[in-house]
Amino acid sequence: MISRVDKMFLGLLVIVVLSSGWWHLYQQPSALDNALKEAEQAFSEVSEDTDLKAAIDKQLSDIPDFGSMLDVREKKASFFAFMKTMIDEENQQLGVIRQKLLSYKDKNTLNDSEQQWVDSLVRRYKVDESKNGLDDIFDELLLKIDEIPVSLALVQAANESAWGTSRFALDANNFFGQWCFSEGCGLVPERRPEGARYEVRKFDSPAHSVRSYMHNLNSSHHYEGMREMRMKRREAGLPVTGPVLAHGLYAYSIRGVEYVDELVQMIRGNDLLRYDLEGEAIAPDDGVIQSQ
Repeated sequence: MISRVDKMFLGLLVIVVLSSGWWHLYQQPSALDNALKEAEQAFSEVSEDTDLKAAIDKQLSDIPDFGSMLDVREKKASFFAFMKTMIDEENQQLGVIRQKLLSYKDKNTLNDSEQQWVDSLVRRYKVDESKNGLDDIFDELLLKIDEIPVSLALVQAANESAWGTSRFALDANNFFGQWCFSEGCGLVPERRPEGARYEVRKFDSPAHSVRSYMHNLNSSHHYEGMREMRMKRREAGLPVTGPVLAHGLYAYSIRGVEYVDELVQMIRGNDLLRYDLEGEAIAPDDGVIQSQ
């Protein structure tokens, strides 16, 4: 059993690693991956200590000063490392919910608490409750509750937040350009058209921004096509990758096709597809664009 002293040491190690700026990681292609894995392993070992976990969560919420990083490779490595920790955590939570749903689907009947849990997901993910039968509801939930490829989340965060330097990232913890529509819910854009009522939503932390972004992609009717692509690839035994799902995000930006093409190029240019293919027995370029 790991002692509290050991836990404190590991926790401090995580904080030091996360706050160091990752300045050396661009020197070797595998350095970022190794550092991330070490930090994630240390974090999982200390997570049972509530006080220590709170301290680490606070550190993760502190946005590094990306604007002061003059070396482009340093800035990119630091930004991707900062965001990936939160993206992985949210994907893990979605995976847990998905596995629980699959186990419930195999049951003949659900008890009261199980049914209440499923009902809460139905409301949260805007599932049509008029569907015929519980199986249809489960199918709709499993279509919506699934992971977002790491590569896609990383480049959308970089694109929408100007690599963590935008006013909305710094003052509202908003890394994905998400809007809200009630007065005072966020920050008013300086160039908002006259008569428009939207604001850029303010979040308590960057992690909350990640969670809201994934829920938006998994629940909004604008991204039904993206979710269908994801399901079809899973059913065909193909990896779910950012370049593929990006083609379901034409509605995310008024730039449409140009925006999607930029996301795909960012994934390629920063070698991020490797995160989506971890553990997959497939060539790195297989199914990226040809599958469209």
